[in-house]
Amino acid sequence: MTEDCVTRYLEARDLPTKTVIVYSDRAEVKRCLELDLNEGKNLVIVQNVSSVIERQSIRVEGRGSTVIQDVQYIEYPIENIESGNDRVKQLEEDKATVEHQKSLTEDQIHVLKKRLEVLDGVAGQIGQNVLVSTEQKSMPPSQAFLLCEDAMKNLTSFLDYYGKTASDLKQQLREKEKKCCSLKDKLDNLERTLDQLRCRYEYDSHKRSINITVEMQQTGKAELHLSYQVYCVTWKPCYDIRASTSGLDANCHNKVKVIYYGLIEQKSDEDWRDTELILSTATPCVAGNIPVLPILAAAFQKQPNFRQRNISSRRKPISNGSEEDMGFGSFDYNDFTDAAALQRMTIAYTASDHEHSLGQSYDHLPCSCFSIEEPATILSDGLSYKVQIAKLEFEPVFTHETVPSRTSSAFLTAVITNTASIPLLPGVASIYLNNSFISTTNLKSILPGEEFRCSLGIDPSVKVEYKPCVRSSEQVGFMTKNSLCTHEQVVSIRNAKASQSALITVREPIPKAIDEKIKICVLSPDLRPGRMDARLSKEQHLEWVVQLAPGEQKDLHIKYTIEYPINETVTYFNQVKAY
Repeated sequence: MTEDCVTRYLEARDLPTKTVIVYSDRAEVKRCLELDLNEGKNLVIVQNVSSVIERQSIRVEGRGSTVIQDVQYIEYPIENIESGNDRVKQLEEDKATVEHQKSLTEDQIHVLKKRLEVLDGVAGQIGQNVLVSTEQKSMPPSQAFLLCEDAMKNLTSFLDYYGKTASDLKQQLREKEKKCCSLKDKLDNLERTLDQLRCRYEYDSHKRSINITVEMQQTGKAELHLSYQVYCVTWKPCYDIRASTSGLDANCHNKVKVIYYGLIEQKSDEDWRDTELILSTATPCVAGNIPVLPILAAAFQKQPNFRQRNISSRRKPISNGSEEDMGFGSFDYNDFTDAAALQRMTIAYTASDHEHSLGQSYDHLPCSCFSIEEPATILSDGLSYKVQIAKLEFEPVFTHETVPSRTSSAFLTAVITNTASIPLLPGVASIYLNNSFISTTNLKSILPGEEFRCSLGIDPSVKVEYKPCVRSSEQVGFMTKNSLCTHEQVVSIRNAKASQSALITVREPIPKAIDEKIKICVLSPDLRPGRMDARLSKEQHLEWVVQLAPGEQKDLHIKYTIEYPINETVTYFNQVKAY
């Protein structure tokens, strides 16, 4: 570098953030550099770059007559961490100041308590020593005084002074105690931040900078755009599903609103303030390389194996460390080479042990990008920041489902078709019905045009009554005597809505014979072809689909017989469905 080259230093955290593209495991950050440069060569050094930067992703774009000559990523050790870090020194000074303020406040609280204690002691002593008449001789004359006119004036004056002074002291005491609690919380936050910084510097005792050599044809203002990728960033979708079924007439169509959110978390050691956000399901490229297209295989899903793995087999990483692994230095922990190898091993084991791992994977979905309309601020504190992706409206088909033998309630379900142009990604959805929170559910991936069902909880306007059953037994057969038990049941359903019809699916279990000697015959409803009032599923469940007009009531009759040898006893139990 020539001697006439001018060097400019910039802090990475102070640079304005233009745009951030958030992927499932990282983010691409674009920052703006606007500065005055001299004619000829200039060296711009961006200091204290994030420790989780992907060094192969650094790109610099020059605007106007600015010519980029060279871009270098430099990493160097810190010889003295405590004295070489301005942030630690500033936090130490802030901590000492807060500790001093806290000590002064505690001293003031102690003085106020003593003053209040003395004042209460004097008032208590006066109250014990007052004599209403000369006939009270239980107290020595040296310790008592008689309530004469002068004494009453003095006592009244003291009580007025006591009331005002004690009230002022207690008010000051409350304010000082509140201030002390606030200072204590502030001190705890400073100590926590210092501990985090010291812990980070203990395992990562390096500083990083990006050196940009720029040539200017003439002295003036230069504009550079610096882009790079950082790890320790993730996002996931979540939803608010809001439905309304009240206040509508028969000709109105109910609407379901789906508010599409993105939850962003990041600990890249950089804050993104008032930036344009884009959430993406794509796989980012590094160093401008074309992504490798893998073979897309199709196979049958294997049943999960719940056998416990050998713990010792987990002590070796599944891949070797590399220079590109998240920018971390190596460390010795159970023979792990670096943090990236630990992360890859954890994800691999999690994916093999569970069908759905904690990390979101969108490889099976088309790549989608969601631009956030409003600028957002995402701090590097590990907290979840919610941003709105879209607000969607769908026209659902509402159905009711009930299982009277389990509960005498009808559950409202919305059958929704995704008519939007964007997919709904897997995520947690909060369900609201008529402005009341119902529950949460997990949505699976729903592409445009696909249908999904959403349970909206109990609908009190559909009444279900499970009437007492009637059982009878008799003996049948001439040569071989058998027992014949008859079971009769009535389920009454009523639509209490004033102006809306209701489509209700009713399910009732019928015993399933495990032994061939047990014969079960359904007498009602009529299940013969062409006259089917209901259907019998392969799980031996009776299912009715009933359309009820407003205010209509209908009774469903169930009648079946069970025939078995007379010397046997039939027991009933719930059979768990094998998956």
